[in-house]
Amino acid sequence: MNNISFTPHFELREFVISQTARGHGLDNTPPDEAVENLRALCVHTLEPLRMALGLPIIITSGYRCKALNRLLVHSSDHSQHMDGCAADFYVGHTESTKNTENSVASRRGLLIKAFRQIILDNSIAFDQCIIYPAFIHVSYVSRDKNRRKLIRGFANGSYCALTRAQALVLV
Repeated sequence: MNNISFTPHFELREFVISQTARGHGLDNTPPDEAVENLRALCVHTLEPLRMALGLPIIITSGYRCKALNRLLVHSSDHSQHMDGCAADFYVGHTESTKNTENSVASRRGLLIKAFRQIILDNSIAFDQCIIYPAFIHVSYVSRDKNRRKLIRGFANGSYCALTRAQALVLV
């Protein structure tokens, strides 16, 4: 697959690499519509967040073909990942902070900083944003109105919808 640059900080390959797919012999190549959805997610959500934070955003899961999605624990048959509208990520470290912020607590702190930025920055468009203990799931839809839905996800697979005020208290 030829790599496509979506924005200055995001490329297609970040959203399709999957050790699970590779291990099961699955072709996780997205169709053209999913590629365009990933581009929109980068342009409207991830790149503005990256610029606001000034820190790398590390994609852990992006596009998932249906077969790959079914292999994952707690995945949904309606997952926005299958349409290329969603990504899971954590916030990385710059070289200058890598050695001083290398703990789980500091990684969680960066995640909370990103979640707060998404909530407060109206220039960051999103459909739903779920904060988990170790990563954030964010989605963007081009065809419909983005709901700006906030959710807290737990390691056991349960969820709790949050109002904006509840989300800000959480972080």
